[in-house]
Order: sequence, then structure tokens, then C-alpha cells
Amino acid sequence: MNEEIVKQVYTILKQYISQKDMQQATDHLVDDLQELLDEEELYRLAGLDKNMKASVMDILGEPEEDFDYEDEDY
Repeated sequence: MNEEIVKQVYTILKQYISQKDMQQATDHLVDDLQELLDEEELYRLAGLDKNMKASVMDILGEPEEDFDYEDEDY
């Protein structure tokens, strides 16, 4: 799966998920994405917003390598 597609889908879905449900939805998404994307891609996705970062760090932990997070806030 292409990382760019995930970004686009996430950006669209954020508009329709309430803020109180967003963290749980993002946790579920990242949990499923770890089967489709490699760790480096997931760590880059952590730069999308605070929910994605929290989910990635919670599920994968701190990166062993220094990946460049995308600091874009969609």
C-alpha cells in the first residue's frame, strides 16, 4: 500500500470522525496498517497530526532509528 494513499484517506476520514472518537479510530487504523506498511513508513505518518503520532508511538514505541517525521498538519 502506498503511504500517500494512506495520507489522503486519513485526511478525508478526519473530517467525518468526531474529535472524541478520533484517537480510537486512529489507533485501530495504525494497528491494521502495521501489516501493510513498514515501520519507517508508519513513523513518517506520525507527523500527520497528534493523534497519528500518539497511535504510532503507542503501538510501535520510540523509533530505534532517527526517521524524518513529516511535520505537516493536515
